[in-house]
Amino acid sequence: MKNRYTTKELTEIFFEALSLFNECLESDISESNTVIAFFTPDNGIDVYEDFCKEHFPKNLSENYKADGYMDSFAAQAFVSEKEYGVLIREDIDFTLAGLQFTLLHEISHMFCTRNEIKNGFFFDRYCMGSGEEDGIINAGYAIWREAVADIMADSVLSENATMTLKQAKAEVLELFDKISFENPDSKKCVSLILAYIMISREVACTYEWQKAKMEIENQIGFDNSIMMLLLEMSFIKLKENPFWKITPDFIMDLGSTYITMLASKRLQFM
Repeated sequence: MKNRYTTKELTEIFFEALSLFNECLESDISESNTVIAFFTPDNGIDVYEDFCKEHFPKNLSENYKADGYMDSFAAQAFVSEKEYGVLIREDIDFTLAGLQFTLLHEISHMFCTRNEIKNGFFFDRYCMGSGEEDGIINAGYAIWREAVADIMADSVLSENATMTLKQAKAEVLELFDKISFENPDSKKCVSLILAYIMISREVACTYEWQKAKMEIENQIGFDNSIMMLLLEMSFIKLKENPFWKITPDFIMDLGSTYITMLASKRLQFM
């Protein structure tokens, strides 16, 4: 079956998305320092290995041979000290708007990896351990990095916040119901909740947390005070300038609050 896009078209759409991103943030990511490779689930492992051996050898330590890994993403960003890269699924069937958002999400990861802390590479510096505190900071970073990438992608595509909390309510509450210690996708659920709520018209257009909180309580109706605390922490951070700058303390606090929320949800249903 013919793919929706050719690799030439995917390349052009990627660099068009990058141009939009650079109009907003003037990053150092450019056509000259970014490499692109294309894969399908059938050849993904071989493409990943060849791509990383040549450009991003540290990523060969990822569990990319696991069952379903190459089916789990439409695009993936890579960053080294000297260049950027992206793997794009060549049989991707997204609409153009969906594809642009996906690519901007990955470009946001590239930008944040280099810019969220001084000298970049937060994950490499703070998330490579295996102790209890490492698990907490890993959780916080996993939640933040995905949420902020979605928020940045949406900001590039939309000059004005157009989605309302009412429109997001059903999806947000469904995601919240899925959050538990047992669900390995819980961190992703929290990231999506943060993104949906932070880009909503009512929340994005105010700098006052109490006003945003009232709107969230009225429109969404969370019955978990710890989830509201996560939202407050994210709201305050996103109103800082620049909002993508983070500290280990902020990420640790975010991770600790997330773990506390999991525990509170479990107790709620005991």
